[in-house]
Amino acid sequence: MLSEFLTSNVFAFLLVFARLGSMFMFLPGFSAYYVTTRARLAMALVITLVVTPVVAAALPAMPGTTGGLLLLLGTEILIGLFLGLFAQFLMTALAVAGTSIGRDTGLMNAMVFDPVTESQGAIVISFITITGIVLMFAMDMHHLMIGALVSSYATFPPLGGRFIIGDALRVLTDTLDASFLIGVQIAAPFLVFNLVFQIGMGLLSRLSPQMNVFFIALPIQILFGLGALAVALPAMMFVFLRFFETNLTGFLPGIGGG
Repeated sequence: MLSEFLTSNVFAFLLVFARLGSMFMFLPGFSAYYVTTRARLAMALVITLVVTPVVAAALPAMPGTTGGLLLLLGTEILIGLFLGLFAQFLMTALAVAGTSIGRDTGLMNAMVFDPVTESQGAIVISFITITGIVLMFAMDMHHLMIGALVSSYATFPPLGGRFIIGDALRVLTDTLDASFLIGVQIAAPFLVFNLVFQIGMGLLSRLSPQMNVFFIALPIQILFGLGALAVALPAMMFVFLRFFETNLTGFLPGIGGG
């Protein structure tokens, strides 16, 4: 009796960890380069320990065959990867906005190591992305992402047959499309700023041909671009955070009062 109890509890823990651990591989903030593998693993184990009793009623009995067990674990890992990628694709909006803003403010050549994408990127992209992640944690949106895991057992129950890879890929594609659109909308004021600035510089070069416009244009563009970024940043972050919350709660009903 005791051995059966231990076996069922260990199985439930591993089943939840398969979904949560794979989700943590791509979850914004948790999957970043600056979070060590040990810290990520420790967080995943602790959260799994807390979540397992909550979702225990939705978990199936342990399959009697090795093939059935592997199939169940594989499905849970795929669901976890899907949830993590879904949240990560929402973050793409900030990268799109940062790329556009960096180009329009003349800061695209200022390259730094981006700890989020783990690659070289414009300093504006790193700044906006890290600011977004910090605000997400400050506004307790990491609780929303963990709540998404719990709600996912109602949307995608183990062995429920509701998780279809084709549909999951379509959702991810639509999410990426929506993120690109919101990223362009966030950067729209800077597109207008760049258009007006370039027209102004063109008129100045026409009115004063002897003036070397190129040498004065870039410093002025950076100065006014940084000023515009300082003014627009709160509104940009508000739009992004609302987009992130709306998409996550809309896709997984039951979180955030949805």
